[in-house]
Amino acid sequence: MAKNLSGDLQVASANRLVDGLVVYLDDAGRWTPRLDRAALARDRSESAILLERARAEAFTVVDPFLVAVTESDDGTIEPLSLREKIRAAGLTFDAIASEAIRYA
Repeated sequence: MAKNLSGDLQVASANRLVDGLVVYLDDAGRWTPRLDRAALARDRSESAILLERARAEAFTVVDPFLVAVTESDDGTIEPLSLREKIRAAGLTFDAIASEAIRYA
């Protein structure tokens, strides 16, 4: 059963400048493509701090923002919105990239 379905949990996300890949800020202040390694804010004050940290580390990414997530009992993190689920899965980016290569 999922916890915090109201969106109290959040992670910082952005797109990497080099290749457009979706990335998440980890606890060490590095951008990672792995959602499971993202730093997790558990309340409003932690979310505000996380967003400021993300903006401070935004040298290699475009426009960091917060994403509401859920955490299951086993610790699995999943975005709440469909848009963020698609971004996390990378489906549209991979499809566009493969089409671009095919017609290049």
